[in-house]
Amino acid sequence: MTMPLTLAEASNIPLHALDLVVLVGSVIAVTIFGMYVGRKEEGTRDYFLAGKSVAWWAVAGSIFGTNISSHHMVGMMGAGLKEGFAQANFEFGAICGLLVLCYFFLPLYRRMGVYTLSEFLGRRYDDRSRLLYSITNIAFLLIQMCGTLILGAVTVESLMQGTDYAISYSLAIWGLSLVAAAYTVFGGLKAVIYTDVVQSLLLMIGSAIIAVLAIWHPNVGGISGLLAKEPEKFHVFFDAGHPELPWTGVLTGLMILHFYYWGTNQFMVQRALGAKTGWDGRMGIITAGFFKLLIPFLCIVPGMAAGYILTIDAETQSDTAFAALTRTLVPAGYGLAGLVMAGLVGGILSTIDSMMNSTATLYTFDIYQKYIRPDASEKRLIWVGRVAMTVLVAIAIWLSLQFGETKGGIFNRMADYNAYLVPGVLVAFLAGILQKSVTPTGAVACIVAGPVSSVLLEQGAARLLDHQLQAFHRAALAAAASYAVLLLVSLATQRERSAEREQYLWRTYRHNPSDDSPIPPSILKNDRTWAAILAVCTLWLCWYFA
Repeated sequence: MTMPLTLAEASNIPLHALDLVVLVGSVIAVTIFGMYVGRKEEGTRDYFLAGKSVAWWAVAGSIFGTNISSHHMVGMMGAGLKEGFAQANFEFGAICGLLVLCYFFLPLYRRMGVYTLSEFLGRRYDDRSRLLYSITNIAFLLIQMCGTLILGAVTVESLMQGTDYAISYSLAIWGLSLVAAAYTVFGGLKAVIYTDVVQSLLLMIGSAIIAVLAIWHPNVGGISGLLAKEPEKFHVFFDAGHPELPWTGVLTGLMILHFYYWGTNQFMVQRALGAKTGWDGRMGIITAGFFKLLIPFLCIVPGMAAGYILTIDAETQSDTAFAALTRTLVPAGYGLAGLVMAGLVGGILSTIDSMMNSTATLYTFDIYQKYIRPDASEKRLIWVGRVAMTVLVAIAIWLSLQFGETKGGIFNRMADYNAYLVPGVLVAFLAGILQKSVTPTGAVACIVAGPVSSVLLEQGAARLLDHQLQAFHRAALAAAASYAVLLLVSLATQRERSAEREQYLWRTYRHNPSDDSPIPPSILKNDRTWAAILAVCTLWLCWYFA
């Protein structure tokens, strides 16, 4: 057993020219590939939905690559160091969200033929809800993008520090943003999806290299050795008073975030909307779910191991664990460090490009075409989408530079910020799909009630009860408050109900013609078979690590 290295010692381990060649070469290759794939995108269906031509394996790679980024490779590894295996709730709960998307939300969206999820709210309620959703989702995406850029830039800066190729935090922000913009603005959703597949492979390889070297380090002794060292941190559920991951919040508020993220969030669902058929969409979602189950062992467990390899402060330096492990463990001179960095950069790019494309879709159809230029041609709409992407990137760069370098824990902080936005939106979606009696004004009040009730609950708990309300508990209470507002306002505005709006209920709309291809007769090609296997695997992991 060796003594843990300090961060200063880890930062002195050099990178080689071959690492830089691998990193730069992979980024250039992905950029050229994205431009090539998207070279013939002409109409809005092509540019924003990839012509609905995407195969299941590409849907899977894009969903996985879009979801997994620096906030997983870096942020979740840091959270694993700080909180332990309970951080895996973000992955295990995601499986539930993916299956709900697969068999509840996606069939409805695809049969309606929507470009944006706000189109559903517009048809079920009115344009007020549609606009509020777009504004809320753009804010959500901006938070995600800034967190991704900050963690990625901090890590790239740390990895390059003290070498001949050192770059600053600000230069890393600019570089990551501009590379993602280069092929996304040019090629649309198809470029995003197919580059995501390549970047997902790089991400998996890079994460696996760090995971193997960290978990089987002599100071750690594999997963069994880590279990023996930290049995108290190898539990999925912490007690109800835990400040970050209480089991009560995990099973309530965190699930609300999952259902929003996977079922009603434009930048994730858009990948499945671009699938060739409903079967391709479902199989892609389920396949991505199996990859999600690997993340606790690729990101969280190596973070737990970092405490025995490095001398590191889990409270303030947790988000430096990835960079320090890379510099400490990866053998120099073979290009492996460059491969790990390529995985990190690929994960960052695959998330940023998806956010750019989805934000452009929301702005183009829900704001520009709806309120500014209803008669705009398809060519004009595509150019408006490109301008919207450019503006979003510029805002994200500015905010990331203003926010500066974080001191740790940004993964859970991003979830905390998003918990203010999403409860009312999710409730409006679910109630609109399941209940006839909810009205357009009720939906508007519900969406607004989400962030308002979140702030009131938090401030009320602090001032009246001298209690800091945990983010997931706050999200659950805000969802309940939003639903109460929805029911009360709907009761007072029943005159707004119409049969035309209520045709979009699940129990009636599910009978509309579907774009699904017939389910393959082979049990191995049946998506329901694989969905059941995925659910069983998730439940077993939850039981084993309970």
